[in-house]
Amino acid sequence: MSIKDDKRGKIRVFLIDDHPIVRDGVRAFLTSCAIDVVGEASDAPEALRKVKKIAPDVIVLDVNLPSMDGWEVAERLRRLVPKSRIIAFSIHSSEEYVARMARSGASGYVMKSQPTSELLDAIREVFKGKRYFPACVENVAPARKLKPF
Repeated sequence: MSIKDDKRGKIRVFLIDDHPIVRDGVRAFLTSCAIDVVGEASDAPEALRKVKKIAPDVIVLDVNLPSMDGWEVAERLRRLVPKSRIIAFSIHSSEEYVARMARSGASGYVMKSQPTSELLDAIREVFKGKRYFPACVENVAPARKLKPF
């Protein structure tokens, strides 16, 4: 069963991860769940170039990218595509990482050690305008307003 946006069809997701095997696996899983993967990037500069043209509903962002910290990428993405929702996708489970990504503009946080259904749940929830964070940071303050570049 897919979550539909009445105006455009499927939820449109953009993947940012520097590991091709991770992107391939996530794309295959999401596609099998009727989620439309509309683009991908392996690093921050590529993502920032592509995402503005695509304006996806949800961006799945690896927290550890080679060229830029995930929180900096999240802040830039919020400026470029303010209507897109960001889900941090990480190997890190510390409260510090989760809280920092929330303050940087992520609407959700999913650890890569979780079942794939967790990422799907997060995408569906943030698409609806909700937040999706581990219990350790349920009450973290939302991101502050950022001025455009």
